[in-house]
Amino acid sequence: MQQALFQTLQPYFEPWLLFLAQDPLLRTLQGAVLFLGMIAVFLVFFTARDIILRTNSFLLMFFCILLVALLPVVGFLLYLLLRPARTIKEREMASMVRELLESQQTTSVQQRRPKKKELKVS
Repeated sequence: MQQALFQTLQPYFEPWLLFLAQDPLLRTLQGAVLFLGMIAVFLVFFTARDIILRTNSFLLMFFCILLVALLPVVGFLLYLLLRPARTIKEREMASMVRELLESQQTTSVQQRRPKKKELKVS
C-alpha cells in the first residue's frame, strides 16, 4: 500500500528531488546554504520592522533595509551602529515625562514662595 502511494506521488515529487544531491556532503552543503539564506531573510525582516519603529524618515528606512539586503551580516552590524537609539514611542514617552516633571517643579516652586503681604492704604 505504501509502495503504491509512493509510486503515484513520485512524478509530483521528482522535479523537487532534483534540487537535492545524492552525495551526503553536497546535501549538507545545500542545507547550510538554505540555512544561511533563511538567516539573511530573517535579518532583512527584522531590520525592516525595527527601523519602521524607530524613525519616520523614508530615506533612512530604505537605506537601512537595502544595506542589510545587499550585505546580510556586515550590513546588519552596520545597521546596529546607524539606527536611532530609541523608538518613536520611547522618545514620545520621555518627552511626556520631561514635561510632567517640569510642570511639577514649577508648581512646587510656586508653592514654596512666601506670599507677599498686601498693605492696605487708608
